[in-house]
Order: sequence, then C-alpha cells, then structure tokens
Amino acid sequence: MGRSGGHIALLLRVAETQREPDGWATSTPGLDARTTAPLVRAGLVREASAEDQAELSAKAGRPVLWAVQVTADGWDVLLYARRRDASATTVPPEPGLQKVAMRRTDLDILKRCVALSGQLRGGPVAGLEVAVEGARFHAPSNRWIMHVDGAQMHSMAYAFFLERHGGSAAPANRFARIYGVVYPPQPLDFTPEAERERTSR
Repeated sequence: MGRSGGHIALLLRVAETQREPDGWATSTPGLDARTTAPLVRAGLVREASAEDQAELSAKAGRPVLWAVQVTADGWDVLLYARRRDASATTVPPEPGLQKVAMRRTDLDILKRCVALSGQLRGGPVAGLEVAVEGARFHAPSNRWIMHVDGAQMHSMAYAFFLERHGGSAAPANRFARIYGVVYPPQPLDFTPEAERERTSR
C-alpha cells in the first residue's frame, strides 16, 4: 500500500461511513468486500464476524451480510497522513528560491552527499541539508519537490558530479539538461546542433 493516495482515500471513506469509532461501515456503491480487501489485508480495517453481523442485523432490522470497521492501526494511519499532508503545505517557499523536481534516485544521491557534510572538501553548502530534508513528494508528477537558492543548486550539481565519477552519469546529465547547472561550471553551447541535442534527450 505504501504511499497510495487511493488507499488512504478509501480508508477515510470507511471512517466517515462508520461515523463513530465503534461504528461500522456497511456496503455502499464503491465500498464492498472487494474494494476494501487491500485494507483488510493490511490490517487497517476488519470485517464483521458472524456475531457482529447478527448484532448489526438486529439493530438495523434487516440482514447485514457485510461490514467493516477501522482498526487502531487504521486510525493511526489516517492521523499520520493528515499530519504529513499538513506539513507539506503549511510552509511556503521563501521568495527567490527555485523549485526543483527530483527523482527518488536523485534525492538519494543528495542525501548521501549531505551525510558526508564536514568531510567533503567541496560541500554541501549551508542550507542544502534543510532543503533535502524538506523535500516533499508530489504524486501526480512522481517527483520530490525542493526549493533551493543558487548556491545550493551548484552544490547539488557537485553531488551529481561525485555520482558521475562513482556511479552513474545520468543524474548529472539530467540536472544539466533541465536546470542548466553543471559542475565543473562550463559555458553552454547554443549552436543549433547543441540545441537539437538538448531537446531530443
């Protein structure tokens, strides 16, 4: 399930349908044994037992053949999800910072670089660690969003320079292509051939 917004939305729907913490959500359009099966397997909701069904049927005055209830783990997941969403939106970026959208693998490179702070001779610069820790996942684009200043951008390029020589050149090439920042700094080639190369990648 992990970061699936769809599962969180379904869990929230169960919680709203059962209304009270000790209530039950019964079958409604889009809410049934099939759709809630992933939540049941994850232990976020539990299905009513035969005894529970008999009690619900007596209260409702009709047969209740299926019902689910959010578990303690499910309530905690909802609470955590709300807090996580709030922390991602309540602090606007400072004016003058550039928005950078990173793949998860690229963010991992920056985290490794930040972990070496105080040992690397070439960085990272002040503030990059905070920017990396503050990166927020944007599900529609499948990217991690950061807001950084110019010096931090160059420090990120240095991290990708290290990765180029110790692993893959793809992150450095991608960062240079999208944001025009490379390490070591070098003038961009604006010839028609170079422009076609940049746009074709």
